[in-house]
Amino acid sequence: MDLHINFVTEKTTRKMNSTQKCDFIISRLKTDCVLVFEGGLNPEEEAALIEETMIQIDHQEFLGYKILNPTPLRMSGLFSRKNLKMTVIAPHNYDHLSIALV
Repeated sequence: MDLHINFVTEKTTRKMNSTQKCDFIISRLKTDCVLVFEGGLNPEEEAALIEETMIQIDHQEFLGYKILNPTPLRMSGLFSRKNLKMTVIAPHNYDHLSIALV
């Protein structure tokens, strides 16, 4: 199985409401794509995603996903400081996927 990773910027997700985000995520997960969201998903968005997944679940073709929220990394530089937060969402069949921010 090929590994496909999509990095989704905050600029992209800022334009979407919760329903659009859920549809975007589920459509990509159905094609075995791993999604990495800059800025992460908030708890309400994760709950909406779970709810929508339960509506769309198909035990023959789409069995679900896993959500990984690595501990935010404190980035520091000469001119800026910010906490780097991300959410990684992967199809259920990526059993050995692990994420580390170093």
